[in-house]
Amino acid sequence: MNTQRLRNLTTGRLHTEMGHIYEDLEIITGQNGLMTHMLPRVINAVEPWLRKHVTNSRFWEDKYDPTHIGEIELPVPTQAERKEMIQIFLKQPNPLKGKTVIGVRV
Repeated sequence: MNTQRLRNLTTGRLHTEMGHIYEDLEIITGQNGLMTHMLPRVINAVEPWLRKHVTNSRFWEDKYDPTHIGEIELPVPTQAERKEMIQIFLKQPNPLKGKTVIGVRV
């Protein structure tokens, strides 16, 4: 994985394009169709897995760092790991709970 794209997920700061966050979280979780309001909870849900596989502390510094470049190899999460991610996600408060949501079909 591209280092800057990974930093999107580990630092809370945008290092590349916003679309990369959606793409990378969908690959990690195995879930398609993530929506903007879901991203903070999904990032929280994948963080334990990321911390297990991304041990270089530079990735976890709370700062924008365009000089941190290269590639890092991440394994594909197992089904059990993905299930755990979903459980963490579901335990978090849903910001849309109790609000009227209108679906729009184009």
